Amino acid sequence: MIKVIGIRFNSSLKVYDFKSGRHKTHIDDFVIVETTQGIEIGKIVYIDKEVVSKNSDEPYKEIIRVADEKDLNRWEKMRQEGYQFLSLFREKVTDLGLEMKPITVELSFDGDKAIFYFTSENRVDFRELIKTLSRNVKKQVVMRQIGPRDEAKMLGGFGICGQSVCCNRFLTSAESVSMDMAREQYETNVNANKVTGLCGRLMCCLAFEDNGAKSDKRGGK
Repeated sequence: MIKVIGIRFNSSLKVYDFKSGRHKTHIDDFVIVETTQGIEIGKIVYIDKEVVSKNSDEPYKEIIRVADEKDLNRWEKMRQEGYQFLSLFREKVTDLGLEMKPITVELSFDGDKAIFYFTSENRVDFRELIKTLSRNVKKQVVMRQIGPRDEAKMLGGFGICGQSVCCNRFLTSAESVSMDMAREQYETNVNANKVTGLCGRLMCCLAFEDNGAKSDKRGGK
């Protein structure tokens, strides 16, 4: 067993494990790491998680460094430049009549790559869109389709509880949620609309509240 830290990149819900190495790290620190996409900046969401060591061909990578002020300034610059490309993204999607919903645009830490996030219920031929965007942004263009839960994570918002949505606030993965969980917690027939989140899917909190309710029942026996 070894201890790793969990790092989330940009607006992704998925968390990746790295070793902190000689660096002292804390939750919410930003760190610089090498990924398959190149050098990236990410945020630590957990530390000292014990995992089984990978084989020697695929070891956990160590972080390069904890991000300094220069790194953070560069990251903020890349974020702002990405936001500026969103209106262009929407405009070109409309011009080409594509059935897709632009969500956001993010730039890689080195600024060479622009990732365009979108949702769509159907398969989309965006080859012409990539050509058009490439000519305008002067960067390598990557199209990335995401699901409704990732959209909610990226855009944020407030649930019926009055707090910001769990996926944007603290969740590190999307758990499986079912209507059976809602029925057991509410102990009655429940309208699906009342337990549906901003993403149009069943609320993520049903899953961990279900685990809590089961623990309480076991403790009461």
